[in-house]
Amino acid sequence: MRSLDGEDNALYPYLPYLLQDLWEIGSSADVVLDLIRRQNLHQRPDTHVLDLGCGKGAVSIPMAREFGFRIHGIDAMPAFIREASDRSKKSQVAHLCRFETGDIRRVTADLRDYQLVILGSIGPVLGNVEQSLRQVRTCLVPEGHVILDDGYVRDNSPLRSQDVLSESELKNQIQHSGFVMLDRTVMDRSLICESNQQIYRFIEKRAAELIGKHPEKRELFKDYLRAQQRENSVLEDEMVCVAWLLKRL
Repeated sequence: MRSLDGEDNALYPYLPYLLQDLWEIGSSADVVLDLIRRQNLHQRPDTHVLDLGCGKGAVSIPMAREFGFRIHGIDAMPAFIREASDRSKKSQVAHLCRFETGDIRRVTADLRDYQLVILGSIGPVLGNVEQSLRQVRTCLVPEGHVILDDGYVRDNSPLRSQDVLSESELKNQIQHSGFVMLDRTVMDRSLICESNQQIYRFIEKRAAELIGKHPEKRELFKDYLRAQQRENSVLEDEMVCVAWLLKRL
């Protein structure tokens, strides 16, 4: 759900509360780990991973635990970083994980020599797909990899914008950014619907609690719920959600 972070800056202080029941905020760890196994990337335990928009470490920590990868996770929400760090300790992989608060739009310029970058459902934070991949390309070693979790609409769909690309537009942007597609997983629509419903129930419950505590901000939280409903409708009815494994050329 790209809109989980909200569009109104006034909402940001309340996001940790709204999302406190969720660990997987973006990509599915199972899908990411499966792509890594299918391409035998798990056979390189010295792999250094940059997880941009890492959230609470729901993808990074399983990678460290299962493959022994060394993780550098960055997210703008201090509360998420604290939880990721705590969870890495509980999972006994804290020695493999470094989580820090930061603006991924700025820090990538100074980061180098990673074998794998995770762009897990972060939306257009770094620009469109081509702009995002060009920005993280310099963070990678030659022939390094990116896992890109994103989506597209069918080429004949009327739903088109800079943020919602057609399949052919998205593939063109990947190719123009200096990457080749090695593998992909298309998300099951029924599982997306089930996940969205569960996530919405958690958020709706916490939003109701916040409305009770801050009745003057009722519309702020109601707008957030409406944004989740709109995005769920697009994800379930219009978009094809895909995780790609890409290789830097």
